[in-house]
Amino acid sequence: MSLYIDYILTHEGLESIWGSELPKASEKGYPGIYDKMCYWVLFEDGVAIAYTSSLVMSDKYAFVGNTYVRRGWRNKGLHSILLEYRNNAPHMKNRTKITVINPTEESKMHHLVKVVRRLGYKKVETIDDVSDIMPEWLYHSITQPDQEIWRLDYDIAGYSSLIRKC
Repeated sequence: MSLYIDYILTHEGLESIWGSELPKASEKGYPGIYDKMCYWVLFEDGVAIAYTSSLVMSDKYAFVGNTYVRRGWRNKGLHSILLEYRNNAPHMKNRTKITVINPTEESKMHHLVKVVRRLGYKKVETIDDVSDIMPEWLYHSITQPDQEIWRLDYDIAGYSSLIRKC
């Protein structure tokens, strides 16, 4: 098995690599700003099997999320591998990550929370939890009653110890 990850700049590029049309993030229930994201695609032997996305908002933070793993490759730890790779990319690793947890298909909130918690994310309860990096209007535009917002701040020493545990 040969795994590698590639960085794709547009939704159209993702669809081309994926081999089919894919709903945009907003069509899956994510905030509209997620439609502007770039994609991290995990390949096995040249076949796209999973993706996640990111959108750098400033030198302080980036939105991340909208992750999908094809059915035949689920429950193999690939989701976590892909997130760790994205979060530690050179242009991402010194930024706070903000993710909106939006379970789709058979995904369950508690499973997704378990993944982000294990990666070091902390739940965002109010605007006060992100007011140091994000304008209030943007926070309110991404807040939905059936979703959760989580934050990952990087402490390089803490991240190194997390990698050793995985």
